[in-house]
Amino acid sequence: MGYTGKSLISVGSALFIGLMYYLALPTWSLAYYGGFFFVALAVLIIVANICLWASNFDKEKILWQPVVVVVAVIFAFSIGGPFIGSSIFNAEKKYNQLGEVVELGYKDMIKEIDDSQIPIVDYDLARKQADKRIGEDLALGSRAELGGSVIQEVNGEIMYVTYLKHKDIFKWMTFDSTPGYITVSATNPNKVKYVTSVGDDEIEIVYSPDAYFSKDLKRHIRNQGYRDQAMTDYTLEIDDTGMPYWVVTTYRNITVWGEPEATGVIVVDAQSGKTEFYSMDEIPEWVDIVQPESFIENQIKNWGELVHGILNLSNKDKIKKTDDMLTVYSEGNCYYFTGMTSVGSDESCVGFIMVNTRDKSAKMCKMSGATEDAAKKSAEGKVSDYGYTATEPLPLNVNGIPTYVMALKDAEGLIKSYAMVNIELYGIVANGDTLQKTSKAYIQAVANSGKNDVISSDETYSYTLEGKVARISSVVEEGSTYYYIIIENEANKIFTASYITSDELAITRDGDNVVINYIDDKNGTVDIISFDNTAYGVTISEDQENRNELDKDTSALDSEYNQIVEVNPEINQETWDSLTEEEKAKLIQELLGDKES
Repeated sequence: MGYTGKSLISVGSALFIGLMYYLALPTWSLAYYGGFFFVALAVLIIVANICLWASNFDKEKILWQPVVVVVAVIFAFSIGGPFIGSSIFNAEKKYNQLGEVVELGYKDMIKEIDDSQIPIVDYDLARKQADKRIGEDLALGSRAELGGSVIQEVNGEIMYVTYLKHKDIFKWMTFDSTPGYITVSATNPNKVKYVTSVGDDEIEIVYSPDAYFSKDLKRHIRNQGYRDQAMTDYTLEIDDTGMPYWVVTTYRNITVWGEPEATGVIVVDAQSGKTEFYSMDEIPEWVDIVQPESFIENQIKNWGELVHGILNLSNKDKIKKTDDMLTVYSEGNCYYFTGMTSVGSDESCVGFIMVNTRDKSAKMCKMSGATEDAAKKSAEGKVSDYGYTATEPLPLNVNGIPTYVMALKDAEGLIKSYAMVNIELYGIVANGDTLQKTSKAYIQAVANSGKNDVISSDETYSYTLEGKVARISSVVEEGSTYYYIIIENEANKIFTASYITSDELAITRDGDNVVINYIDDKNGTVDIISFDNTAYGVTISEDQENRNELDKDTSALDSEYNQIVEVNPEINQETWDSLTEEEKAKLIQELLGDKES
């Protein structure tokens, strides 16, 4: 091979290395696998070119030995790095990475919220509503489509924020940016906003992961000097004024090429491209997601598996997370929530864990209950005739009762109903066409279950009130009667009960003395779990008590106390007609004789 051929190969190799970096934009550091792979490949190409120039092709002498050595070294590091970073050498470090997990009761971990504030809209429905909004604007729909969606809390309202991206590179070359973003309320799927301005300022998304060349978000950040910074999780968040920013998590590995740990965020103005780095203790309050979900999921996994190191062959005290991980909000803070189950368990949890998405503080509630998947099956079974599917269960504190709540959607992905499932006893389930009706039906289902441990657990408090009825009225909703009661000297509470709570509700009038047992109040409306009007009482004799005890597992037809003959009119008539007159007379005489005796 002559000088020209070698030159072309060398130039091509240099261009290939440059193109590879331009497209992949790896972290310029051997501490990260992407950086190592890029450097290793570049070194291999450079060594190959040196060997090429040093070889004498005329004498058929080719120096490939250095290339073989480099390949061997790269292979050794590729195998040895992950091995050195494995749990064999880093079990304690991996176990402790999640940090201290504070144990709390469910009521302290999941605070009670009003029904109207429950974020029941899931990711798929939010996307569907956002896509529908784009379709309503023909000009917008022809140039842009949905980008990523992220749930976040803005000024106390939980919503999904979805940015728009160009349909293709030609649309990007024509328009250069996309106008605004779309928000969908997490509590009301019909509350959809297309935001194109904040005050007098127009909003244009110029930099994004879906833009090209210098406007590509990752390339833009690298060009700002962050070439040796490991980055992940490119999410669009809006500040309290509604201005859009890209939030990118930076991290370092605590083992060789593994166990990433967040170190801060890079915040990029989506319009101007202004870039600023914030360490963990400097992050703006409006930023919700700092810890990537994949980081926390891996840390929970290690925390549950490595509780006694890697030689725990008996699986002592080992637990693992369930399949689902939700992003939930409690008292203005954002958390990752997941159930924890014993190794080998299928549908039962041993507790629940929540990890703060900003500072990674973790808390756990130890309690037995249903996994998210088991709860979904229970809710779907309640409406199996309709074929509805349940959204991912959201953990709630319903009057102190640990509860999963979920929406039930039809084949088109639209919410048709809601369901609440008791976490500890997932056979207790209720549904309704509004959250308020579902909550009311659920409290009654819990009360009627007869499971006192659900009502009277350490997490739920029931109270007894004796007083005089100041006012009582009833309403009929979907064929069921509900009673609303005000008790004298308790005007700040409205007591509610379904007709199935007690037969005495229907005959109760103003002025009657009653005894009410109820679950702790919420927003002034109190759910009754038992009701007694002291003016009325039905007593039974000792013989009746004995009879009830004997008959509790038998039907009325089988009871030895009851003289009941099971009758089939058609068969009996045929039998009567087949008798002779003499046989009929004899039968009548026998019946009359039995009656007289």
